[in-house]
Amino acid sequence: MDKKGKMSVKKGKRVDIMEKPVAPRTFLIVSVAVVIIRLLLTAIPSYQVDMGGYRAWGLYLAQKGPVGLYETYHIVYAPAYLYCLWITGIIVKTFSIGAAGHAFLIKLWAVVAELIGAYMIYKIGKKYGKERLGFILGIAYALNPGVFFNSSIWGQFDSIPATLLIGMIYAFSINRKMTAVVLYSFAILTKPQSALLTPLGILFYKELFDFSKITKEKVKKCIKETFVAIAIGISCYFVVINPFYYHMAPYEQLKSTSIVKDFIAESIDYFCWMPNLYLTSVQDYPYATANAFNLWTLLGGQPVDDSNIFFIFSYNTWGSILFLISIGIAFVYLLKNRKSDFAMYFSAFFIMASAFTFMTKMHERYLLPAIIFLAVCVLWKKWLVIPLIVLSTCVTANHWYIYHLSWKDVFWLENYDPVAMPFALLTVLLVVFSGGLMIKDILPRKQHKQIES
Repeated sequence: MDKKGKMSVKKGKRVDIMEKPVAPRTFLIVSVAVVIIRLLLTAIPSYQVDMGGYRAWGLYLAQKGPVGLYETYHIVYAPAYLYCLWITGIIVKTFSIGAAGHAFLIKLWAVVAELIGAYMIYKIGKKYGKERLGFILGIAYALNPGVFFNSSIWGQFDSIPATLLIGMIYAFSINRKMTAVVLYSFAILTKPQSALLTPLGILFYKELFDFSKITKEKVKKCIKETFVAIAIGISCYFVVINPFYYHMAPYEQLKSTSIVKDFIAESIDYFCWMPNLYLTSVQDYPYATANAFNLWTLLGGQPVDDSNIFFIFSYNTWGSILFLISIGIAFVYLLKNRKSDFAMYFSAFFIMASAFTFMTKMHERYLLPAIIFLAVCVLWKKWLVIPLIVLSTCVTANHWYIYHLSWKDVFWLENYDPVAMPFALLTVLLVVFSGGLMIKDILPRKQHKQIES
């Protein structure tokens, strides 16, 4: 298999079993079994703190609509997911469904997203001549404890943006740039943390990477596509935000009696609405780590204000430095492997895992999206199933432990918690190992030998 994932099988060579197609009957039977298992798991009680809020917001939307929702409740989420809660609230109100049924229906949105994500893994495997392996990885993803604990049990929806982002990268791989822009826009409008993958935006300009083949027509095409992409992004923002929008501080400060100045004030306030919402929400838990098993768990940051000094700089500053270094590694790795589809998925995994591991204010759930990217990478390098198992174990442990403690009315871990420490160490080692793999690939071959010796 070459860098792009295309098969190059010589005549007479035995076809690997993982390259054989999946029988339609097998596909159907296994898929139905997976759906049934996921529906049964979804009946398990939710994490009540989060689910109580989702149910209340959904009922408000069903009764009063979106106007005033953000002013009535302290909501720290972007608006896209609220449409799901709105539809669910209408169903619950129409058919007089109880609290347990309401929670079950809310969870189904994320469950469906995970099943679509599993199908995407299969589809990607099929594209690169690994249909059977893609099918196995898709099933493993759908039944991954780290994945289903987040949605079917906890009741969160981190898998929705994860599925949108894997779709974005797949769209780039088949040169559907505008589809990628739409998926990326909706991912950010679902969870702003999706913006962490912004460095992958260089894939939009892959045609310009080969400097020896740059033409005037290619440059014009990229400029035109850039303006179209910006227009699409703004349109998605407008469609999703508009029903929930209300004036905030910037508008009140800038408004005047002048129509022109008032229009400018309205525009600034409108497009700053979601960034301001997100920046406000992250201050709710201004800790080095907010129950996330990461580097700051090992270094005594749970729950310590991230503005506190940790060896010269604050926790927040160190987190930003380490994450920017990770972004730099991923960026250079992508540039060097600009024709490799594997590099796209592996870089996405590394960026999401690095953000969780090094940045401050991270919650226990934010490592989840890394699973689907690493699962896809196994299509190229089967040995990556070992890091995938480690990653899945860490995500599961982080979810399970916080969920378990919540039933004892314990919602914050103590510093140096004995359960959190080993899994935090595993997570850090996994990220450092992955970064090492990328650096080794970036360095010239001569330096590889020097490092090994």
